Parts: sequence; C-alpha cells; structure tokens
Amino acid sequence: MRPDPTGFVAAAALLLVAVASHAEDALTGGFFSATLENDILTGKDGGYTNGVGVTWGTWGLRDFSTDDVPIWMHALSRNLYISTQPGKGRAVSYTFAQSIHTPSDIKVPTLIEDEPPYAGLLSWSGHLHAFDDRVVDKLTLTFGLVGPASGAEAAQQLVHNVTGSDEPRGWDHQLANEPVFRLSADRLWRAAAGPDVDLIGFGQVGAGTLRSNVATGITLRYGHNLANSFASETLPPGREVSPVVGHSPDGWHLFVSVLGEFVANDITIDGNTFTDSHSVPLEHWQAQVAAGAVFNQDRWAILLSAVVETGDYEGAEGLTHFGSLSVAYRY
Repeated sequence: MRPDPTGFVAAAALLLVAVASHAEDALTGGFFSATLENDILTGKDGGYTNGVGVTWGTWGLRDFSTDDVPIWMHALSRNLYISTQPGKGRAVSYTFAQSIHTPSDIKVPTLIEDEPPYAGLLSWSGHLHAFDDRVVDKLTLTFGLVGPASGAEAAQQLVHNVTGSDEPRGWDHQLANEPVFRLSADRLWRAAAGPDVDLIGFGQVGAGTLRSNVATGITLRYGHNLANSFASETLPPGREVSPVVGHSPDGWHLFVSVLGEFVANDITIDGNTFTDSHSVPLEHWQAQVAAGAVFNQDRWAILLSAVVETGDYEGAEGLTHFGSLSVAYRY
C-alpha cells in the first residue's frame, strides 16, 4: 500500500505552526528600567534638581489587548492610530516617577519672589508604542500629584542628610496639593541611515494641566547595531532606556541631540491651576542639547547622558544642567 502524503503534510504544517508560535513567543518578553536624573551630577544644585523613575513593560506585541493594557486604556485607544496602523511592532510600558524642582539657593528659608516655587511631582504614566524600521510612535497618558503629597520634601531632606549636602529650607513655599494630567504623542523617524551613523528626526505634542508643549529636533547617533536599537529611542532623548524592540539588544552608540519647543503652560513655573500660589512668568520658547552613550549587552542596557537646557522662566540666569543614568534589564 502506498503511503498517503496527506498525513505527512498535515504533520509538517502543525510542526511549522508550532515552530512559528515558539519563535513568536521568543520575541515577546518584558523589561524593567530605573532612571536617576540629578543636577548635582553636573556640579550645581537648584532648578530641576532631581528625578527618579522606574519603568516596566512588555515588548514584542502584534497588537494591544486587554491582556497587556488596562481595560480603560484599551477602550480609549483601540480606534486610534497607535492601535490601527498595519505592519507595526508594538509594546506597552508604565512609569512611576518623582521629580523635584527648587530655586537656585535652597539655603534661603524665605520666598524667593523672582524664581519658581518649590515643586514636587509624583506621577504614573502609561505608554503605548508602535514601531517599524523607519518610524516610532508613542502615546502617553500621565496622571500625577503636585504639592506636599508628592513626598518631594521628605525625599530631598533624606538624600541631603545622607550625602551631607545643604539642608533645603524653603519647602514652606511649595505648590499646594493638586492633581495633574498630561496627554502626549511622540513621533521619531529615521531620516538617514548608514552602517554606523544615523540621523533621527522627532516631534512631540502634549497638552494638560501638568505641561503643554510642541517640540521638534534631531538626534545624531554613531555606533553599532543602530537599526535594532531605533525603536528604543525616546523623546526627550537621553532621558531613559526603553528596550522595547527587545529581540536584538547587543550594541552601543553615542548620541547628540538638539531640541526646540514652545511651552504653553508648566505648573512648576505657572503655579497651581486651581488655587493661588507663587509663580513667575513662563519662558515659552525653550531649547535643549543632550549628549551621551548607550550600551546594550545581552539582557542589560545602560545609558549615561548630560543635558543642558535654556531657562524655563523669564529672567532665568544661565543654563540648567543635569545628568542622567538609566539601567534596564530585559527578560
């Protein structure tokens, strides 16, 4: 009796499906990153003085589902461009962060009327990522709280006690407790690319009681395996490591970025939205230059950067400097 090839074909098809499913699963996973930003790293304490954050997420998704995204976020985003663009890789991530803003001289206990108030922010952000080889989109929704409930005063006091730094004495003049929100959309596109060099353009639009802005700029990168790290680029550049592309992490690159933006409102400068508080006039036109290095090896990634920004309020003297360190683990 001659063998019936149908069974072999069916078995082969099942094997191929199993292998493909396994390969797809192998390209799906999670990541965790921790970020520290501090102006003391560049030699000055004041202004935007400290930021800490942890980010976690899942990469390698074909689409956003309620298994990966909270039901309420899925309901809001399922018909938006971030979810409906065809042929995209996708990822979802979340960030929990605290940031601290102080006047230039933290030893002064009285109100410094020509500088912004003390301000602390405690925030949660949800990020939806969609990307291919040429374009990266990110949609972010942030909810937060400014004021004493942010814990910024206690955090700064603790760090300064441990490090022996000057005691911050002006927290009696911080913003009042107030909830804040922000919705922002980022797009990055690989405008030009060579074996070891590429040029990335980027843009951002954001609105909310926390901050509203329109920004654009460019990033020049030099290094190894640039194509496979493109999806992990962020805006502002150099502020976090997010290895959402996941499946080919080994590589390194140096980068320099230039950003310009128009800022319509910023609660850390404008003061509380719904109650009276100290404020100074916002500088609407702002710019930033960032430079740094990113190293990816196996499951680990590390980023080091230095950032210089123009003043964010009218009459600000000099430039704002701070350094950033991020470490990420992919699993």
